[in-house]
Amino acid sequence: MDKIAELTGHTSRVLYMAQSPDGCTVASAAGDETLRFWKIFGDPDVPNHAQTKQESTVPFANFNFIR
Repeated sequence: MDKIAELTGHTSRVLYMAQSPDGCTVASAAGDETLRFWKIFGDPDVPNHAQTKQESTVPFANFNFIR
């Protein structure tokens, strides 16, 4: 497995993660007692086919799920 990006924001380790039903948002809860919501997979109503991987402004635009 290759690292493709790093999301920064929590000041302590991430304890839990969950993906939204639409597959676009990930919520993370950390030891610093914060919740963060990451819109990392783009808008499900807007296809990303027009953009290439290099032109995409949305992190993980070419992915749609977390393993």
